[in-house]
Amino acid sequence: MNAETVRAIRLSKDMSQQDFADALRVSRQCVTAVECGYRAVSSNLRIKIAQTFGTGPDVMEAIERAKESSKLAL
Repeated sequence: MNAETVRAIRLSKDMSQQDFADALRVSRQCVTAVECGYRAVSSNLRIKIAQTFGTGPDVMEAIERAKESSKLAL
């Protein structure tokens, strides 16, 4: 999972960075840093995203494929 994937998940849920951060119980600054590529997506953050939004490995792969094929409008 990378910065673009995190942003894609947030946008697919129609959430602001603050709403996304609140749902994950992290700071908005953490979300911003991850989305801008200043901070790596930690395994703990990956787990929180999966638990909060139900995004398993197959969903993550679908998001990655959609981005690569330009089917996901960011």
